[in-house]
Amino acid sequence: MISLLSIWEISRKEFYEHLKTKRFILISGLYALGFILSIWISSYYNTLTSRDFLEILAASHSVTSIFYAILPIALSYDLISRERINKSIYLLLSKPVNREEVVLGKFLGVFLVICSILIPVVTIGSAIFSLYHGTPSLHDLSKSYLYLGAIILATLCYISLSLLFSTFSRSSATSLILSLIVGWFGLSMIYPLSVMYRAFSGNVSGIPWYVKIAYAISPYNNLNSAQRIISKPLYQNPPISVEQSIFSLIVFLVVTLLLSLIIFKKEDLS
Repeated sequence: MISLLSIWEISRKEFYEHLKTKRFILISGLYALGFILSIWISSYYNTLTSRDFLEILAASHSVTSIFYAILPIALSYDLISRERINKSIYLLLSKPVNREEVVLGKFLGVFLVICSILIPVVTIGSAIFSLYHGTPSLHDLSKSYLYLGAIILATLCYISLSLLFSTFSRSSATSLILSLIVGWFGLSMIYPLSVMYRAFSGNVSGIPWYVKIAYAISPYNNLNSAQRIISKPLYQNPPISVEQSIFSLIVFLVVTLLLSLIIFKKEDLS
């Protein structure tokens, strides 16, 4: 049986440990600075109204979108591999916890850390806009936090993917390389390659199913598609709908997290 109390205790430990790490302070600080500064500049130097809130918010999210992949990867690429290198995994498993609780606890801990920076920063940014141009409508505010939910869902996907690589990597460096090159850059490159294949094959009528799958397999792409919750995407017209992108993120999260649980349960830690 999986103990929710054990999961919570592990997640709480991870949460407080990550809050003190240099990587979290540096990356989250850069993110907060970029997002808040972007909204402040747009609010201070432009003649806007409360109706422009979602457009300004979308632009600020686009400016800092790289952090929605970098932050979760930086915090979770060595969740298991670090414990293995330091031999602390044996001490952890010697306690009345099982491996599933370790994985879920670490996953939850990083999730809470990311929420502790994303939610306050977006809220502060919204408040800065309100100071200059009035409070946005309740409808626009609800849309802004709905999109924030999509952002958090995408970060969860990167946490679970990095956690997956960390479960079978023998070093933290290997896990980091896999998370960045395969998990982030690699998955994002599948879509343009599929578009090139489509062009060379002469299929220009409609969007083939494999192009949609190639797009949906990347959390970063899905987040770009979900941006239509608050505004039109700035760079491209996504081949999938908002609903399909959210569904793809959920499937990605479930599959990678289950693989992490299965692999770590069977992994030889000797």
